[in-house]
Amino acid sequence: MSTRDFNGAYLLPLFAEIEQARGDGAYRPLPAPAPASSLATDDAPLGPYAASHLIRTSYTAGLAHADALRRLTVAGEVDPTSPWTLLRGALENFATGLWLLDGTGRAERRRRALSLWDEDMRNRHQHELDTGHTPSGGG
Repeated sequence: MSTRDFNGAYLLPLFAEIEQARGDGAYRPLPAPAPASSLATDDAPLGPYAASHLIRTSYTAGLAHADALRRLTVAGEVDPTSPWTLLRGALENFATGLWLLDGTGRAERRRRALSLWDEDMRNRHQHELDTGHTPSGGG
């Protein structure tokens, strides 16, 4: 498939939404939960392992994937696999945020958040073992 063969007209509404989510060269992040909100109540006992942090970063990562496709399309650099791999990355990230929010109750939403944090830490630990490199600092 050549770039001239790609007809991404069906993506124009998505691209318009992405452009709205961008500010001065960066994505506008979702706001922190309001102090009296249900999400803030979910987060309260989780300390630094807040669900809202995962939701906000999943949203931003989804935007980044979709925006990468927008930029490739605008530049005429679309190859046969980019639309599908980038849209999959966007959907997985957006779905993660929705999964965290969609627990049947507060305990379930907290369990999901802690489960995802645990998986992320396990993946990071495995990466450090595989590469023999542990980043310095608190990150």
